[in-house]
Amino acid sequence: MAEITIIPAKSRAEEIIRTAAYARVSSDSEDQLNSFAAQIRYYTEMLQNSINTVFVDMYADEGISGTSAEKRTEFQRLMTDCRKGKIDRILTKSISRFARNTKDSLEAIRELKTLGISVYFEKENIDTGEISSEMLLAIYSQFAQEESMSISKNCRMGIHKRMMDGTYKNPSVPYGYDYVNGKLKIDPEKAEVVKQVFYWYISGIGTSEIADRLNLSGVRKEVWRHGTVYSILTNEKYIGDTLWQKQFTTDTLPFRQVKNVGERPKYYISNTHPPIIERTVFDEVQKLLSSRKPNTDFTPRQSAFRRKINCICGGTFRRKKNGGKIYWICRNHDHRNISDCHIRQIGEWVFQTAFIRMWNKLQAHHKTIISPMLRQLETLYKREKSDNAQLVSLRREISEIKQQMHLLAMLNSQGTLDEAYFKERSQEFDRKLMITQKQLCASLDDKESERLGELRKLMGILEKAEPMTEFDEIKFGQIVDKITVLSETEIRFGLIGKINFTEHIKR
Repeated sequence: MAEITIIPAKSRAEEIIRTAAYARVSSDSEDQLNSFAAQIRYYTEMLQNSINTVFVDMYADEGISGTSAEKRTEFQRLMTDCRKGKIDRILTKSISRFARNTKDSLEAIRELKTLGISVYFEKENIDTGEISSEMLLAIYSQFAQEESMSISKNCRMGIHKRMMDGTYKNPSVPYGYDYVNGKLKIDPEKAEVVKQVFYWYISGIGTSEIADRLNLSGVRKEVWRHGTVYSILTNEKYIGDTLWQKQFTTDTLPFRQVKNVGERPKYYISNTHPPIIERTVFDEVQKLLSSRKPNTDFTPRQSAFRRKINCICGGTFRRKKNGGKIYWICRNHDHRNISDCHIRQIGEWVFQTAFIRMWNKLQAHHKTIISPMLRQLETLYKREKSDNAQLVSLRREISEIKQQMHLLAMLNSQGTLDEAYFKERSQEFDRKLMITQKQLCASLDDKESERLGELRKLMGILEKAEPMTEFDEIKFGQIVDKITVLSETEIRFGLIGKINFTEHIKR
């Protein structure tokens, strides 16, 4: 009879559990519990007596909103280290510290569970390693989301109160003014441009033509467009008045700024600052705007192609309506001498058809077209970064600072340090770490890193994509940066990740 040997199951308690901690802390708070050093001390003291636990690292985002995971660089670093297999378990104070958005929270937890990583929320006493934890986590995440929405609501109430009593300060400064000691002051040079815009319009010149004249004059670096001119002509600030809450923030996540067309009250305050335009002139312009035929470029619903079509001649395309159909035409061809640009107007459906054709090619062959490019770029980027002496030095410095902070926290927990000395050294390490991390982020924030991220995003979109039969504005907006019209029969799509594809077109 064969001999059977029973191999006992290995208890998780016998394993060395690599534990990390995550927190969102305020960089300007004087509360020691919110400081980076205090968080490290807290988790070091918690884990120092455990024989099967090792503290990997402390991840903390400072002084930023928690409503979106994309804005939290340390949270993204934590997730990256988890994907690399460096962490087995994550500790965090509460769900509201981990995420204030149910979607972000559940997406992160589900990914971590597939990686075999559990998260423990101390305040709620939830361990995602337990089978029934996800439903409870969803409930608590909803509470955290409601808390975030409540905080946002309270902030908006404060803004509305300041609007009602006339003490609100608008963070944006209209063209023609500067902020001096909290008040709007006229910029003489820019004010002359504003006056010229009003004069031209009263003289019968349209907004698009005014924008073209201003672009030719080079009065500012930014490109003038008809919408920019229209906003100047309709802005009450140029007669010294202020209208508040032209836009408002939605009540639900994700928070968005939308135009106020009657959903919220508006607050009109007269004589809040020196005027640039006389009221009689402003009123005359408003009457002309109402009486003249609306510019076909200026529509409430923006086209997916808006500000994305460029011409080989160097001009930009604008949208126009002709015979009930939508066309796009180069401004140089439309408003100047035709000899400057020979390309005639192109129907919007032509661009749509070309995009559908390009999308289906990419969707079918992206693994052979984009994947090799992505792998090559990743290899070159990693090689460049590994050879970068500055990055190596900064990473080494961050590691040394963290080691010193760990040691300082352990010595203090043993009662061997004077409290005043500990506080002074902790604050010093805090400052050093913050400065060094900012330097590292600045060094990593280069064009190649951005391009890598865009290529990965493009691959992710295409891997989940299906063939397209009708034009999809959302997918177009996700992957197309610009379109260049090369001739009357050829256009080039510039995609995210700096990839270009040429398509032939038929009118």
